[in-house]
Amino acid sequence: MHQSSAYLREFRPNFSQPSAADLCTETPSITADATNAQVMEIFNLHRDLVSLPVLEEDQPIGLINRNIFLSQMSKQFRMELYGRKSCIAFMDKEPLIVDAAIDIEALTFKTVEYGEKALTDGFIITKNGVFAGISNGLHLMRVVAEMQASRNRQIMHSIEYASVIQQSMLRISSDALKTTCAQSHIVWEPRDIVGGDFYQFRNHANGWLATVADCTGHGVPGAFMTLIASTTLNQAIDTHGPQDPARLLSSVNRSIKQMLGQIDGKDATPGSDDGMDAACFWFEPANGRLVFAGARLALFILRPDDDNVELIEGGRKGVGYVDSGLDYEWKNQEIVLPAGTTVFVTTDGLIDQIGGPRAIAFGKRRIRDFLISTRAMAPEQLSDAILLALREWQGIHHRRDDLTFFSFRT
Repeated sequence: MHQSSAYLREFRPNFSQPSAADLCTETPSITADATNAQVMEIFNLHRDLVSLPVLEEDQPIGLINRNIFLSQMSKQFRMELYGRKSCIAFMDKEPLIVDAAIDIEALTFKTVEYGEKALTDGFIITKNGVFAGISNGLHLMRVVAEMQASRNRQIMHSIEYASVIQQSMLRISSDALKTTCAQSHIVWEPRDIVGGDFYQFRNHANGWLATVADCTGHGVPGAFMTLIASTTLNQAIDTHGPQDPARLLSSVNRSIKQMLGQIDGKDATPGSDDGMDAACFWFEPANGRLVFAGARLALFILRPDDDNVELIEGGRKGVGYVDSGLDYEWKNQEIVLPAGTTVFVTTDGLIDQIGGPRAIAFGKRRIRDFLISTRAMAPEQLSDAILLALREWQGIHHRRDDLTFFSFRT
């Protein structure tokens, strides 16, 4: 059992601030003179190992990410070319390294400041400069969340730490969107302080990739899933490129199922049937070409010369869940959009919100009508108008889910 679990069992109202030592997990390591073939053997032996520390005289000098390493070595002739070479060829030479004595609060902010790499690949923990073990962002978020159970104040502070982590991950995409598409706007409102919705935008030479996703749950459990899903999506993009959204969803599906043990219609982790619904598309501004793949989310498209909103539905399977096959393949749908077209995508937080005089869902039809009536508005104005309409519709009813929607104009 991890040291963090032992710590939580002995939790008392008067407690000292836990430290990185409480997150430290013993893990295999390798020396700098080891070969890539030896790294492959370790990853094959330890299939749950995300990152492999590299040491020099018991001091850490880098981390080898499992997915990146295997994707590189699986290419044709790579094993013959690099198998006998030093493992430092595929090593991250600047991982986050922290001392075991650093407290959780300081570690949280340090991890956020260091960037997404520390959350996805993990970080190294040392004691007096000597390698002690590793941990990762998901473990950090879990311990932060578990600490909150005994005190309401602790709960609020820790969720705020998790919110900082989550918002820092989203900020990268927000900044990319601003430089990618001026005529666009994203709204992200978690039902609680943290949420199960996330979005990603990637700018490339001839186009950009957008993903809007709704993970299982909301609050802290939902935030855990966004970390898993956004991490695996980033790795899929790095491996396969941005222009095939269906392939990206299939890659994320395999990663989530393997990580959570949701394979072959069975659940190896009791109570776990988790994943995400997503709309993922690649857009080329020069020719208006859009390639869309959806998992239970749809695109709303309003062309400038049309009085009807076209609804392009995604596939019926969610990503990562027990009932989606390990090798399930989503389908790409290609559309050419004329200049002045409005594209809108939302998670079900908007569609399923109960309200109105009959306490029914907001629904897709209401979104269609609203897009037509506000077609002259810029995307940011459209977002403000939808939020106002939603709040008026919601009335006395509670917010049911996280809310994320995105629009842009070609």
